[in-house]
Amino acid sequence: MGDEKISFPYNNNKQFLLHQLKWIGVYFSIGGTIALVLPFPVSLIVALGAFVLLNFIRTRRMLKKSGVDIKGLFRSFSSASMGSGQYSPVKYYCMSCGKEHKEIACPNCGSKMKRVG
Repeated sequence: MGDEKISFPYNNNKQFLLHQLKWIGVYFSIGGTIALVLPFPVSLIVALGAFVLLNFIRTRRMLKKSGVDIKGLFRSFSSASMGSGQYSPVKYYCMSCGKEHKEIACPNCGSKMKRVG
């Protein structure tokens, strides 16, 4: 995951601006259509749901085009947060005497300088 290069589909700012304006037009047309067809409280909920779904689809397409493995990305997040099912606390070591402790000051020499190990 370190040396992956993400390529962007836009060669210049004008292409990017035109692409964004196209999607703004799509969002406005979907929102306007939903607002005209459905009554107010329902149209708001349906429009928000449609916008979230459209953003999800756009993001997936863009990630797929750039070559990012979406499932592998989520697997790496879940495995990093879960670990191997074991909790490993942070260990602090005194910088003066090297004793491992969790207090503010070292119980062995009284120094407040510590490093994480």
